[in-house]
Amino acid sequence: MKAPIGARVSIRFHDPEGGFRDLVGYLESENTLRNRHGELIEFDREKIAVYKVIEEITHLAGHGAPLSLRIEELENVLTATWPPLTQELFGKWLLRTSGKFTMRANSVLPRGKAPYGEPPQEIDEAIAHVIAHYEKAGLVPTFAIPLPTYQELDSKLFDNGWIEKVRAHVMVADIAHRDLSKSQFTLSISESFDDEWLALQEDHGVADLMRAYPALYASVFDGEKLIGVGRTSHADGWSALSRVFVEPNYRGQGVSKLVVNALLGASFEAGIKKSVLQVDSKNTIAIHLYSSLGFSFHHEYVYRCYQKTLNLISQECC
Repeated sequence: MKAPIGARVSIRFHDPEGGFRDLVGYLESENTLRNRHGELIEFDREKIAVYKVIEEITHLAGHGAPLSLRIEELENVLTATWPPLTQELFGKWLLRTSGKFTMRANSVLPRGKAPYGEPPQEIDEAIAHVIAHYEKAGLVPTFAIPLPTYQELDSKLFDNGWIEKVRAHVMVADIAHRDLSKSQFTLSISESFDDEWLALQEDHGVADLMRAYPALYASVFDGEKLIGVGRTSHADGWSALSRVFVEPNYRGQGVSKLVVNALLGASFEAGIKKSVLQVDSKNTIAIHLYSSLGFSFHHEYVYRCYQKTLNLISQECC
Protein backbone atom coordinates (compact mmCIF):
# COMPACT_ATOMS: atom_id res chain seq x y z
CA MET A 1 0.00 0.00 0.00
CA LYS A 2 1.45 3.35 -1.05
CA ALA A 3 -0.55 5.75 1.12
CA PRO A 4 1.71 7.81 3.43
CA ILE A 5 1.62 7.32 7.19
CA GLY A 6 -0.80 9.84 8.67
CA ALA A 7 -3.03 9.95 5.60
CA ARG A 8 -6.77 9.47 5.92
CA VAL A 9 -7.70 6.42 3.87
CA SER A 10 -10.58 4.21 2.89
CA ILE A 11 -9.59 0.54 2.54
CA ARG A 12 -11.73 -2.26 1.15
CA PHE A 13 -10.77 -5.83 2.11
CA HIS A 14 -11.72 -9.22 0.77
CA ASP A 15 -13.84 -10.89 3.44
CA PRO A 16 -12.86 -14.58 3.98
CA GLU A 17 -16.58 -15.43 4.16
CA GLY A 18 -17.22 -13.69 0.84
CA GLY A 19 -17.84 -10.10 -0.19
CA PHE A 20 -15.96 -7.11 1.17
CA ARG A 21 -15.60 -5.01 4.31
CA ASP A 22 -14.43 -1.40 4.59
CA LEU A 23 -12.23 0.50 7.03
CA VAL A 24 -11.85 4.29 7.18
CA GLY A 25 -9.30 6.08 9.35
CA TYR A 26 -5.80 7.51 9.65
CA LEU A 27 -2.82 5.26 8.94
CA GLU A 28 -0.53 4.87 11.94
CA SER A 29 1.68 2.22 10.36
CA GLU A 30 1.74 0.05 7.26
CA ASN A 31 -0.83 -2.30 8.81
CA THR A 32 -2.74 -0.25 11.38
CA LEU A 33 -5.17 2.64 11.27
CA ARG A 34 -7.13 4.60 13.85
CA ASN A 35 -10.82 5.04 13.13
CA ARG A 36 -13.11 7.94 14.06
CA HIS A 37 -13.84 6.34 17.44
CA GLY A 38 -10.14 6.38 18.33
CA GLU A 39 -9.78 2.62 18.02
CA LEU A 40 -6.50 1.24 16.65
CA ILE A 41 -7.28 -1.47 14.09
CA GLU A 42 -4.81 -3.92 12.59
CA PHE A 43 -5.28 -5.26 9.08
CA ASP A 44 -3.65 -7.65 6.67
CA ARG A 45 -2.22 -5.85 3.67
CA GLU A 46 -2.44 -9.01 1.59
CA LYS A 47 -6.25 -8.89 1.81
CA ILE A 48 -6.60 -5.35 0.47
CA ALA A 49 -8.83 -5.14 -2.60
CA VAL A 50 -8.96 -1.36 -3.03
CA TYR A 51 -7.68 1.63 -1.12
CA LYS A 52 -7.79 5.36 -1.65
CA VAL A 53 -6.46 8.42 0.11
CA ILE A 54 -9.27 10.72 1.26
CA GLU A 55 -8.34 14.31 0.54
CA GLU A 56 -9.07 16.58 3.49
CA ILE A 57 -11.50 19.36 2.58
CA THR A 58 -10.46 21.92 5.19
CA HIS A 59 -8.62 23.88 2.48
CA LEU A 60 -11.78 24.65 0.54
CA ALA A 61 -12.14 28.34 -0.09
CA GLY A 62 -15.04 30.00 1.68
CA HIS A 63 -16.06 26.98 3.76
CA GLY A 64 -15.60 25.60 7.25
CA ALA A 65 -15.78 28.30 9.91
CA PRO A 66 -18.74 30.58 10.68
CA LEU A 67 -19.10 33.38 8.13
CA SER A 68 -17.87 36.12 10.47
CA LEU A 69 -14.62 34.23 11.14
CA ARG A 70 -14.11 33.51 7.46
CA ILE A 71 -14.62 37.18 6.65
CA GLU A 72 -12.08 38.16 9.30
CA GLU A 73 -9.57 35.68 7.89
CA LEU A 74 -9.93 37.02 4.36
CA GLU A 75 -9.78 40.66 5.39
CA ASN A 76 -6.58 39.93 7.33
CA VAL A 77 -5.10 38.23 4.25
CA LEU A 78 -6.00 41.21 2.06
CA THR A 79 -4.40 43.60 4.57
CA ALA A 80 -1.25 41.48 4.89
CA THR A 81 -0.71 41.29 1.14
CA TRP A 82 -1.43 44.99 0.60
CA PRO A 83 0.32 46.33 3.71
CA PRO A 84 -0.19 49.93 4.84
CA LEU A 85 2.92 51.98 5.48
CA THR A 86 1.79 52.42 9.09
CA GLN A 87 -0.91 50.72 11.11
CA GLU A 88 -1.99 50.84 14.70
CA LEU A 89 -4.56 49.12 16.84
CA PHE A 90 -7.35 51.16 18.37
CA GLY A 91 -8.88 48.55 20.60
CA LYS A 92 -9.43 45.84 17.98
CA TRP A 93 -9.97 48.31 15.16
CA LEU A 94 -7.01 48.52 12.78
CA LEU A 95 -6.15 52.06 11.67
CA ARG A 96 -4.20 51.92 8.38
CA THR A 97 -2.37 54.90 6.87
CA SER A 98 -0.36 55.10 3.64
CA GLY A 99 -1.01 58.28 1.65
CA LYS A 100 -3.71 59.24 -0.80
CA PHE A 101 -3.21 56.60 -3.50
CA THR A 102 -4.92 53.62 -1.87
CA MET A 103 -8.17 53.40 0.03
CA ARG A 104 -7.64 49.92 1.53
CA ALA A 105 -4.36 51.00 3.11
CA ASN A 106 -5.88 54.31 4.26
CA SER A 107 -8.91 53.11 6.17
CA VAL A 108 -10.15 51.65 9.43
CA LEU A 109 -10.79 47.91 9.41
CA PRO A 110 -13.26 47.13 12.21
CA ARG A 111 -12.48 43.88 13.97
CA GLY A 112 -13.89 42.08 16.95
CA LYS A 113 -17.46 41.31 17.85
CA ALA A 114 -20.44 42.74 15.99
CA PRO A 115 -22.22 45.10 15.78
CA TYR A 116 -19.40 47.67 15.78
CA GLY A 117 -16.26 45.67 16.34
CA GLU A 118 -14.38 46.42 19.53
CA PRO A 119 -12.93 49.93 19.73
CA PRO A 120 -11.69 50.98 23.19
CA GLN A 121 -14.33 53.71 23.57
CA GLU A 122 -18.04 54.16 23.11
CA ILE A 123 -18.91 54.11 19.43
CA ASP A 124 -19.49 57.87 19.00
CA GLU A 125 -16.21 58.68 20.75
CA ALA A 126 -14.41 56.04 18.67
CA ILE A 127 -15.71 57.53 15.42
CA ALA A 128 -14.59 60.99 16.54
CA HIS A 129 -11.11 59.55 17.23
CA VAL A 130 -10.99 58.14 13.68
CA ILE A 131 -11.93 61.50 12.19
CA ALA A 132 -9.18 63.28 14.13
CA HIS A 133 -6.61 60.58 13.31
CA TYR A 134 -7.03 60.78 9.53
CA GLU A 135 -7.57 64.51 9.29
CA LYS A 136 -4.29 65.01 11.16
CA ALA A 137 -2.62 62.93 8.41
CA GLY A 138 -4.29 65.02 5.71
CA LEU A 139 -6.51 62.11 4.66
CA VAL A 140 -10.22 61.52 4.34
CA PRO A 141 -11.49 59.50 7.35
CA THR A 142 -12.61 56.21 5.84
CA PHE A 143 -13.97 52.91 7.11
CA ALA A 144 -13.62 49.64 5.18
CA ILE A 145 -16.64 47.77 6.52
CA PRO A 146 -16.99 44.01 5.92
CA LEU A 147 -20.63 43.04 5.45
CA PRO A 148 -22.81 41.57 6.82
CA THR A 149 -20.72 41.37 10.03
CA TYR A 150 -20.73 45.12 10.69
CA GLN A 151 -23.98 46.10 9.02
CA GLU A 152 -25.03 48.10 12.08
CA LEU A 153 -21.78 50.10 11.99
CA ASP A 154 -22.36 50.83 8.30
CA SER A 155 -25.91 51.97 9.04
CA LYS A 156 -24.75 54.20 11.87
CA LEU A 157 -22.16 55.90 9.69
CA PHE A 158 -24.73 56.35 6.93
CA ASP A 159 -27.12 57.98 9.40
CA ASN A 160 -24.29 60.31 10.47
CA GLY A 161 -23.71 61.49 6.90
CA TRP A 162 -20.79 59.27 5.88
CA ILE A 163 -21.08 58.49 2.17
CA GLU A 164 -20.49 55.26 0.30
CA LYS A 165 -17.46 55.70 -1.94
CA VAL A 166 -16.97 52.13 -3.18
CA ARG A 167 -18.76 48.82 -2.70
CA ALA A 168 -16.79 45.70 -3.57
CA HIS A 169 -17.26 41.96 -3.89
CA VAL A 170 -14.79 39.61 -2.24
CA MET A 171 -14.63 36.44 -4.34
CA VAL A 172 -12.90 33.14 -3.58
CA ALA A 173 -11.92 30.03 -5.49
CA ASP A 174 -10.19 26.73 -4.95
CA ILE A 175 -7.06 26.46 -7.05
CA ALA A 176 -6.44 23.43 -9.22
CA HIS A 177 -3.72 22.87 -11.78
CA ARG A 178 -4.09 25.38 -14.61
CA ASP A 179 -3.21 24.38 -18.15
CA LEU A 180 -2.48 27.61 -19.97
CA SER A 181 -4.10 27.49 -23.39
CA LYS A 182 -2.01 28.40 -26.37
CA SER A 183 -2.02 32.10 -27.00
CA GLN A 184 -0.70 34.46 -29.60
CA PHE A 185 0.73 36.51 -26.73
CA THR A 186 3.85 35.95 -24.63
CA LEU A 187 3.56 35.52 -20.86
CA SER A 188 6.15 35.91 -18.11
CA ILE A 189 6.03 35.60 -14.32
CA SER A 190 8.49 37.52 -12.16
CA GLU A 191 9.08 38.34 -8.51
CA SER A 192 9.49 42.02 -9.33
CA PHE A 193 8.08 44.76 -11.54
CA ASP A 194 9.53 47.68 -13.43
CA ASP A 195 8.42 51.14 -14.55
CA GLU A 196 6.82 49.75 -17.71
CA TRP A 197 4.67 47.41 -15.58
CA LEU A 198 3.60 50.32 -13.37
CA ALA A 199 2.96 52.65 -16.28
CA LEU A 200 0.41 50.37 -17.94
CA GLN A 201 -2.23 51.39 -15.39
CA GLU A 202 -0.42 54.36 -13.89
CA ASP A 203 0.40 52.46 -10.69
CA HIS A 204 3.43 54.53 -9.64
CA GLY A 205 1.64 55.80 -6.53
CA VAL A 206 1.38 52.32 -5.00
CA ALA A 207 4.85 51.04 -5.92
CA ASP A 208 6.13 51.21 -2.34
CA LEU A 209 3.12 49.28 -1.06
CA MET A 210 3.68 46.51 -3.61
CA ARG A 211 7.36 46.28 -2.74
CA ALA A 212 6.51 45.95 0.95
CA TYR A 213 5.29 42.37 0.55
CA PRO A 214 6.62 39.47 -1.58
CA ALA A 215 4.55 38.91 -4.70
CA LEU A 216 4.48 37.38 -8.16
CA TYR A 217 3.91 39.62 -11.16
CA ALA A 218 2.44 38.50 -14.48
CA SER A 219 3.21 40.34 -17.71
CA VAL A 220 1.68 39.66 -21.11
CA PHE A 221 3.31 40.95 -24.29
CA ASP A 222 2.25 41.32 -27.90
CA GLY A 223 5.69 41.22 -29.42
CA GLU A 224 7.58 43.73 -27.31
CA LYS A 225 4.48 45.67 -26.26
CA LEU A 226 3.23 45.13 -22.69
CA ILE A 227 -0.54 44.66 -22.87
CA GLY A 228 -1.58 43.00 -19.60
CA VAL A 229 -0.42 42.70 -15.99
CA GLY A 230 -1.47 41.18 -12.69
CA ARG A 231 -0.16 40.49 -9.20
CA THR A 232 -0.61 37.85 -6.53
CA SER A 233 0.74 37.56 -2.99
CA HIS A 234 0.55 34.60 -0.64
CA ALA A 235 -0.51 34.72 3.02
CA ASP A 236 -1.95 32.09 5.37
CA GLY A 237 -2.52 29.61 2.57
CA TRP A 238 -4.26 32.11 0.28
CA SER A 239 -3.29 33.63 -3.06
CA ALA A 240 -4.54 37.23 -3.09
CA LEU A 241 -4.94 38.52 -6.64
CA SER A 242 -4.74 42.22 -7.41
CA ARG A 243 -3.84 44.83 -10.06
CA VAL A 244 -5.16 42.78 -12.99
CA PHE A 245 -5.27 45.17 -15.93
CA VAL A 246 -5.36 44.92 -19.73
CA GLU A 247 -4.54 47.69 -22.19
CA PRO A 248 -7.94 48.84 -23.53
CA ASN A 249 -7.21 48.02 -27.19
CA TYR A 250 -6.56 44.37 -26.25
CA ARG A 251 -9.62 43.71 -24.12
CA GLY A 252 -11.90 40.87 -25.16
CA GLN A 253 -8.98 38.79 -26.48
CA GLY A 254 -8.46 36.54 -23.47
CA VAL A 255 -5.60 38.52 -21.92
CA SER A 256 -7.20 38.86 -18.47
CA LYS A 257 -7.93 35.13 -18.39
CA LEU A 258 -4.33 34.42 -19.36
CA VAL A 259 -3.05 36.66 -16.54
CA VAL A 260 -5.33 35.16 -13.87
CA ASN A 261 -4.69 31.55 -14.89
CA ALA A 262 -0.94 32.16 -14.91
CA LEU A 263 -0.97 33.65 -11.42
CA LEU A 264 -3.20 30.87 -10.08
CA GLY A 265 -0.98 28.27 -11.71
CA ALA A 266 2.12 29.77 -10.10
CA SER A 267 0.32 29.81 -6.74
CA PHE A 268 -0.69 26.16 -7.13
CA GLU A 269 2.92 25.21 -7.87
CA ALA A 270 3.88 27.00 -4.63
CA GLY A 271 1.44 24.80 -2.69
CA ILE A 272 -1.36 27.37 -2.37
CA LYS A 273 -4.86 25.91 -2.74
CA LYS A 274 -7.16 28.91 -2.26
CA SER A 275 -7.45 32.29 -3.92
CA VAL A 276 -9.19 35.54 -3.03
CA LEU A 277 -9.72 38.77 -4.91
CA GLN A 278 -11.76 41.94 -4.62
CA VAL A 279 -13.64 43.64 -7.42
CA ASP A 280 -15.88 46.68 -7.64
CA SER A 281 -19.47 45.46 -7.42
CA LYS A 282 -20.35 47.63 -10.45
CA ASN A 283 -17.71 45.96 -12.62
CA THR A 284 -19.98 43.26 -14.01
CA ILE A 285 -17.58 42.36 -16.83
CA ALA A 286 -14.80 41.51 -14.36
CA ILE A 287 -17.21 39.66 -12.05
CA HIS A 288 -18.37 37.55 -15.00
CA LEU A 289 -14.75 36.82 -15.96
CA TYR A 290 -13.80 35.73 -12.45
CA SER A 291 -16.96 33.63 -12.15
CA SER A 292 -16.03 31.83 -15.38
CA LEU A 293 -12.65 31.02 -13.80
CA GLY A 294 -14.21 29.38 -10.75
CA PHE A 295 -14.54 32.31 -8.35
CA SER A 296 -17.70 32.76 -6.32
CA PHE A 297 -19.04 35.56 -4.13
CA HIS A 298 -18.03 35.32 -0.48
CA HIS A 299 -18.93 38.67 1.08
CA GLU A 300 -18.86 42.35 0.31
CA TYR A 301 -17.44 45.42 1.94
CA VAL A 302 -18.13 49.11 1.63
CA TYR A 303 -15.87 52.13 1.98
CA ARG A 304 -17.59 54.87 4.00
CA CYS A 305 -15.97 58.31 3.79
CA TYR A 306 -16.53 61.27 6.09
CA GLN A 307 -18.28 63.73 3.82
CA LYS A 308 -17.14 66.94 5.51
CA THR A 309 -13.49 66.05 4.93
CA LEU A 310 -14.14 64.49 1.53
CA ASN A 311 -15.44 67.85 0.31
CA LEU A 312 -12.06 69.36 1.12
CA ILE A 313 -9.62 66.62 0.11
CA SER A 314 -9.34 64.66 -3.15
CA GLN A 315 -8.36 61.08 -2.39
CA GLU A 316 -7.99 58.35 -4.96
CA CYS A 317 -9.15 54.78 -4.48
CA CYS A 318 -7.65 51.50 -5.58
